[in-house]
Amino acid sequence: MSVTHQTLDISQVIPAPLDTVWAAFQDTTSRSVWSVPKGDDLVYSKDDFYPGGRASYRCGPSGDLNVAGEIGYIQITPHELVVHTDTVSTGGALLATALVTWTFEPHDDSALVTIVDQVASFVGQDMIDGHRNGHTIALAQLAEFLKS
Repeated sequence: MSVTHQTLDISQVIPAPLDTVWAAFQDTTSRSVWSVPKGDDLVYSKDDFYPGGRASYRCGPSGDLNVAGEIGYIQITPHELVVHTDTVSTGGALLATALVTWTFEPHDDSALVTIVDQVASFVGQDMIDGHRNGHTIALAQLAEFLKS
């Protein structure tokens, strides 16, 4: 089995107070809305959001949630930091695994959110590109979600 790996570093200033941004992140229902591209869905079967907790989800195009994901929360510091693993598969075949770090910092009256994703793909560069595009879209949609 071959592996392609890369470290992604994506940041965006979210025009909302840090407390508001954190609340939208920690809330599973909110996160399942803003964290996936339009036309896709994300459904958590569980989300134990605490250090040592686990989350399970399915995602994909609406009506075809063909990707299964497992998250392991390693560290959570409210309003500052979340570190977790994220492993995705489809049809029982492993696609990728990642160590993902989210940092939240005050930035004037807004919040600077940074994602560092150390991803290992077992299906080539497309999965790495998907991580990059997905995180970029998620941050933009988080900003839009908080405007409404």
